Amino acid sequence: MKKWRVAFFVLLAINVLALVGVVLFVTTPSKDFTSYEALKNTSTEGNTVVVNATKADFEGIANTYIQEAMKDQPIPLALSVDDDVSISTELTVFSVTLPILMKFEPLVQEDGNLLLEQKSVEVGMLDIPPEAALKLLRDSVELPEFMEVMPADEEVLLKLTDIPLDGGISVRAASFNLEEDNIRLLVTIEP
Repeated sequence: MKKWRVAFFVLLAINVLALVGVVLFVTTPSKDFTSYEALKNTSTEGNTVVVNATKADFEGIANTYIQEAMKDQPIPLALSVDDDVSISTELTVFSVTLPILMKFEPLVQEDGNLLLEQKSVEVGMLDIPPEAALKLLRDSVELPEFMEVMPADEEVLLKLTDIPLDGGISVRAASFNLEEDNIRLLVTIEP
């Protein structure tokens, strides 16, 4: 009878070990598995997509956000992109409307913002210094928060990273090549 008892316990031990082995095999994740909790606890900055845009695409997008930010302003402001970046507006002085056209050379900053260095200014037929035109623009128009005018440096900073976008989306410029009509924007969607 002792043989049967030993055989019973050996068979029981084999069954228990087999059951434990199956449970461990089923519940142990593979090396490529990422749990939902692990994703939830990681501190990612978001997922970034590179968007290639043309001059016309960038112009349309920029004007949409400028118009949205300035919808309560009586003074029109438009950005156009061709061989350079131009900002045009109109000012009324003594019942006379003066068209103002400012041309800029775009430079992508390390933080993804776009610095516009002034090349020329056209105010109707008047010859006006670029610094004075930028000061006039800054003082007479309530610009969107993402446009910073710096008259002393003859520059306008388009803070693409500060444009208010919904859903945790942010935009940065990666490259801005007007000659080849290739503008690359980095769009980041934060979790």
